[in-house]
Parts: sequence; C-alpha cells; structure tokens
Amino acid sequence: MTEPRPVLFSSARSPHCFKVSLVLHEKGVDFERVEIDLPAREQKTPAFLALNPLGQVPVYADEAGVHVDSLVIMRHLDRQHPEPSLFPADATALADALAWIELSSTAMRDVSHHLYWQLIEPPEAGPDPARVATLKAEGLTLLARVEAALDAGDGWLVGGSLGAADLSVFAWLYGYARFDLPTSFDGFEHVADWRARIAARPSFEASFGRRGRPFATWLAERAATAPPG
Repeated sequence: MTEPRPVLFSSARSPHCFKVSLVLHEKGVDFERVEIDLPAREQKTPAFLALNPLGQVPVYADEAGVHVDSLVIMRHLDRQHPEPSLFPADATALADALAWIELSSTAMRDVSHHLYWQLIEPPEAGPDPARVATLKAEGLTLLARVEAALDAGDGWLVGGSLGAADLSVFAWLYGYARFDLPTSFDGFEHVADWRARIAARPSFEASFGRRGRPFATWLAERAATAPPG
C-alpha cells in the first residue's frame, strides 16, 4: 500500500512556514501543501486544533506523526531526509546555527511584526514615526550582525555552506524590503549577495508566496475517503 504524501499545513503569510517549505524543497521531499487561512482564524477551528492544540502554523504530518513548531519540523526533516544536511554535525557549529534560528524567531521576527502593524496595516491614527524609526534602527543592527557573520563565514552564516540557519534568517529578512529596510545595501554587500543567491534557488521559487489547497477541501476529501466508522 502506498504511503500518503506528507502534508505541510501552512500559510503564505508566515515566514515560519516559508522557512519550513524552503527546507522541504532543498531536501527534495514530495509533499502536499494545505493553506490555513490565518485572517479567517482557521487555525483556531476545532478541526485544526485537533492537529495542533496551540493553534499555530506550520504543522507537518508524515508517516512518523504530526510535528509542530518550525524548528522541531526542520530538525525532524534533517533526520528523516539527511541529504543534504542542513544542520551541522559539529556541536559548536550546531549551537551557532540554533542561535541564529532563535534570533530570527525573536528579534528579527519582532521587527517585522511591529513594522507590519505600523506600515502595512497601520493603526487608525496612523504610523508612529518614532516607533517606526526605532524599529528600523533595530532592523539595521540585525542586518549588520548578519553582514559581519557572512563576511567572516565564507558567504554563509554557519559552516561554510547553506544551512537551516541561512534559510531561517532569510525567511524573515527577505520581507524587510517591504518596509524599505534597508534603504540601500551600501555597507550590506554580503547580505545583498547572500539574499540574491538564496532567492535564485529553486526552493525559493517553489516556496515564496505559495498557497496550498484550502483546508476545507482537504478536510472534505479526508472525510470522503475515511473508512466507515
């Protein structure tokens, strides 16, 4: 009997989902993508909460079970599909990679999140210029950290080759462009080159802005093919 394809429950709006998709495509995994409508709060419906009681995306389901949290999913994929390896085997390098992933999910995410609600969907009173300036300054500081690491690291963040750290940081920093951040890549030449190299990979084309079939459709098909209870 043929095993069902793995399923990534994701949102095209989420950088956390974006980085997991990048990892899946870098590893050549044949999977199905199912779109969770976040503005409609589909992630809080009973059907989705049955998959992830936290009500968050991404969720990845395969023959080994249901996996939640983007880092957990990426580590699982690296074990299940070891080529190419995207996490270093060396303990020190692994710690560095995990630190970059944590930074992307905290400080980099916070800059993106707060600028989005200031500039893309601003409050009724309009953006707060001082808040925007502070957030952009924080973003530039983070970009400077990436620039220094790329300069010292052979063009990649950890270990001299593309890894989960690069894909995780890229998933957040790529979206900074919509905030005009940075206004110029002068002084960020390594970031610009790194960004362009990742964006030129097939995994980017297969992942960026990609929507899966609707969750409701997936649920209906699963119900139709379920054995009689």
